[in-house]
Amino acid sequence: MENKKLTVVIPTHNRVDTLKKCLKALCGQTYSAADYGIIVVDDGSTDGTAAYAEALKKDFPVELACLRQENKGPAAARNLGIKAARGEIILFIGDDIIADSRLLEEHAAWHAAHPGDEAAMLGYTTWSGEITITPFMKWLESSGLQFGYGALEDGSGADPARFFYTSNLSVKRAFLTANGLFDEDFPYAAFEDMELGLRLGGKGLSLFFNRAAVGLHYHYTSLEDACARMIKVGEAGELLKEKTGKPRNAPGARAPLALQILRALKFRLYYRLAEFFEKRAVKAPVFGYVMDYCCRTGAGRYRGKGA
Repeated sequence: MENKKLTVVIPTHNRVDTLKKCLKALCGQTYSAADYGIIVVDDGSTDGTAAYAEALKKDFPVELACLRQENKGPAAARNLGIKAARGEIILFIGDDIIADSRLLEEHAAWHAAHPGDEAAMLGYTTWSGEITITPFMKWLESSGLQFGYGALEDGSGADPARFFYTSNLSVKRAFLTANGLFDEDFPYAAFEDMELGLRLGGKGLSLFFNRAAVGLHYHYTSLEDACARMIKVGEAGELLKEKTGKPRNAPGARAPLALQILRALKFRLYYRLAEFFEKRAVKAPVFGYVMDYCCRTGAGRYRGKGA
């Protein structure tokens, strides 16, 4: 890929239809097409992503590179994209992010005004209006379990260890390559970005929030989907503790059978309640209990593996 001011890196896995919308939005930018390129990293997809991306390159209005690896997870996919990038700025977005027409211009202009290698920018990600947004999804967005934008003010600094959201974030390539890439031991889209943010923050990275750089999250999320994700989050959270030297809970003895049964029954009750309210009303205590239970389940699984 030729040298550009900005390179967009997009890891993808088995979401070819969503990727099509993502790439289409990146072609409708106010930012000059001559100044940016796009790298799509296919993380072992089996849905025709590789063939689609290769066929797209011929007539694509923006310089497009399509890389492929066996399924290793988003951390490894982003690293492959970083190594291939030549732009001064790397913008990470997800394959389910539909860029507002000014997204790239906002990132590029911000970096022009903040040229220091250590300066990085966090954009704003919110649900796309093209999908049905349920009360559960509204709660999920505001709860901090998915994003924590409610704790940030526009233009303010953001702790990289908490807000290194690779759904919409740009960093100087020179700083990134000099100070560390993603840890590929993280297999899921869970804590792999926060772990890198923690390390880069220790190297002097300064992250700032720009609410005008909008990415729309085109990803309907059901209660069932969120539960599956929170189990992975629980596992990844234990790995993060291990990586950062924070104390982890030992596997310990199993709870008495009666207590296990009571806990399982309580979860089933709350899960049924959450299912009932999912599309009806925001019920924070119910949703929160279910998400926390799933997260603790994942943590327990990780500890049980003797990791």
